[in-house]
Amino acid sequence: MGKQFYFQDLITEYAVRFTLSTPADEGHYDDLGRWVSGESVISVESGALIPLPTQLIYQSGGRLTSYDRQLYINKNIPLKSRIEYDGVAYDVESKTPYSDYADFDSYILKAVNGLA
Repeated sequence: MGKQFYFQDLITEYAVRFTLSTPADEGHYDDLGRWVSGESVISVESGALIPLPTQLIYQSGGRLTSYDRQLYINKNIPLKSRIEYDGVAYDVESKTPYSDYADFDSYILKAVNGLA
């Protein structure tokens, strides 16, 4: 069964470019038995990065603030990834998977620095 809802045009209209750093893979041992650390992957992506709805902030009981953001994107992003946009870093905290019936997923981003 195909997707029932298509929002890519709307997401593209409000998309901004940001830097995505996915967490490092777990390391491994090479053929000589030496530990090789995993490397994080850094890429430039675009998606609709919007402020959280006031209702969601209120319902979070103080866990979420007006500095946090919601991301709509057609890409699978691992939790614990870091997004940097406009001098602020955000950690990917949770995912709402709409991809079974729509052309996007939604992520909650928690601001971690750059709040001056």
